[in-house]
Amino acid sequence: MKNPLGSIDSLALSTEKTIGNLQLYRTETFTVTTRVVYNAAATAGIRLNMYFSPDAKNYDTIPYAYYDIDFTAGATVQETKIVDAPEQGSMLLKVENLDAAQPATSIKVWTNLEIE
Repeated sequence: MKNPLGSIDSLALSTEKTIGNLQLYRTETFTVTTRVVYNAAATAGIRLNMYFSPDAKNYDTIPYAYYDIDFTAGATVQETKIVDAPEQGSMLLKVENLDAAQPATSIKVWTNLEIE
């Protein structure tokens, strides 16, 4: 795959961290591929939250879209989703660790925009 939009070496328990920002121009859809390594003692997975802004300054406080990455303790999981996007604006991508006991590691996110 091409270079990732962003990566996080370790995401602490029950926290959310920005992984990247997409500039949308004449965009219809985009794909988001997320890879994560779960600790063998993990009890929950991670969530990818996507926050929209029409001006790249004022982002929504509620995610425009989100998805939970499949969870298997002790495994490396990679999952791709298709997102219907606003035609123009900015999308801030944040990863949230839903596990209150273990960090999630080696997180990478790739994107591919589908232009009109």
